[in-house]
Amino acid sequence: MTDAHLHLLVNHLPIVGAALSTLLWGLALVTGGDRGALRAAALAAVFTGAGAAAAQLTGEPAEEAVERLPWADEALMHEHEERAEAATVVAVISGVLGLAAWAVAEKKDKGHIALTGAALVGAIGTAGLMGWTGQAGGQIRHDEIRDGAPAGATGAAGAGEAGEEEDDD
Repeated sequence: MTDAHLHLLVNHLPIVGAALSTLLWGLALVTGGDRGALRAAALAAVFTGAGAAAAQLTGEPAEEAVERLPWADEALMHEHEERAEAATVVAVISGVLGLAAWAVAEKKDKGHIALTGAALVGAIGTAGLMGWTGQAGGQIRHDEIRDGAPAGATGAAGAGEAGEEEDDD
């Protein structure tokens, strides 16, 4: 397994985790801070932060593995990296907020509702930033999703085998 492959495997964890965490924090808030919902939401937030950190740690080696390839675009990789740094910070802060909400709820303190709301806001922010980061990462290899891509663009790999045209018959 290459560094680029490892990065591609782990970078989806925080994207999916942030969406799941958002749903679970919403459920925890709707149920009035049910401790089971809080536990699930907090664990999802922590795993999202850990997944973001793993994606961040594998990003630089992945960049080094592909930067000399003909399709590699330094500006696109830099944009993805900058977005990832911001998303990772917010994901880790959201994970800490989640743990705080859970800890306060376990003490049966009513202050956990405010922390649950803050964790939900953090999860929403994390989900947005992770989507934004993933979009930039996808552009590195998929030119069909870049701004200004011509209609019918098929991506860096093309529609079929190298040099083959896809037949619409």
